[in-house]
Amino acid sequence: MLGRIAWLAGAAALLATAASAQDKINLTIAAGQAPRALKPLQLVTDVFIPEVNKGIKEAGLKVEIVWKEAYAGSLLKPTRVLEGVRDGIAEVGFEPTIFHPDKLPLENITFVVPFVTNDVSMVSKAMNKMHATFPEYTAQYEKFNTVRLGGNSYDSYEVVSTFPVRKVDDVKGKKIGTAGAALAWIRGTGAVPVQSNMMEYYNSTKTGVFEAFIIFPSAHPGMKYPEVAPYTTKVGFGAQYAAALIVNRGVFAKFPPALQKIFRDAGQKWGEEADKAMQNAGEAGLQSVAGFKGQVIEFPREEQVKWAKMMPNIAKEWAQKLDGQGLPGTKALAAYMDEMRRLGAKPARDWDKE
Repeated sequence: MLGRIAWLAGAAALLATAASAQDKINLTIAAGQAPRALKPLQLVTDVFIPEVNKGIKEAGLKVEIVWKEAYAGSLLKPTRVLEGVRDGIAEVGFEPTIFHPDKLPLENITFVVPFVTNDVSMVSKAMNKMHATFPEYTAQYEKFNTVRLGGNSYDSYEVVSTFPVRKVDDVKGKKIGTAGAALAWIRGTGAVPVQSNMMEYYNSTKTGVFEAFIIFPSAHPGMKYPEVAPYTTKVGFGAQYAAALIVNRGVFAKFPPALQKIFRDAGQKWGEEADKAMQNAGEAGLQSVAGFKGQVIEFPREEQVKWAKMMPNIAKEWAQKLDGQGLPGTKALAAYMDEMRRLGAKPARDWDKE
């Protein structure tokens, strides 16, 4: 009798252990950047993960997420997060959408409509509306076996220079470094665009490769840009949508509906908090310029409008290119600009109405 009781107790323990093991989900979150250098990534740790854990507890789900965080390129480089999550190298990823204008073309819409707003949260709200309106936005991620949980934007891009910029004509003939889609913002101004990136701006300015560059001021304290380029001009290229939190689609499909909702809600919460953090960081970055003995220059609205009108209509170029690929470029452009105006933005140029 005692032997049978012992056997039953052992069997029950084994079953309990098995049930417990089935309740555990191992997830790796990867990013190419370091959290200390990028506040939205730090908030994956500080907001997203705790929100998921809290949601699971409040919903009474018998699930435990075992998180592994692999940042600073330890598992995936910044340009490989999309493919890495697609292939299951990591289940969740911090995806810099700005690196993939070819793979996530619709996500880059904000970069072809500069001078719209400096409000970080407003940009993200409009982008969330685009995702809710156009199935093609979701399809971009599905093509890479991923699901977008949330997105965030960065503070307004501005001109940082070795010389004062008080009007558009001041940049004529000057070499200006910047990255990716932002190169198009220089077209029509008479300035010379130089392909570069934020890791090169400091030394390239110091050695005279270029005399100015375009960057978001939230980077000032960490990168110390005003040491070599003391003038930051608030040209107001605008806040830009730049990153998304993604999850492997196959992994996500295996989650019960309640857990899927928890992940989506946590992704949205992360995006909202990241936007607030970037807005505050941008303001702090501008305030830090004085500490470098630099100067922040206000750019007149009439000069901003002049700059915008000097450019070719890069938004229409982008829209027509996407139309040719079977994507709703023109419709997306009109919808985005309409939403921004509805939210209160005052664009220096109505890119969609020309």
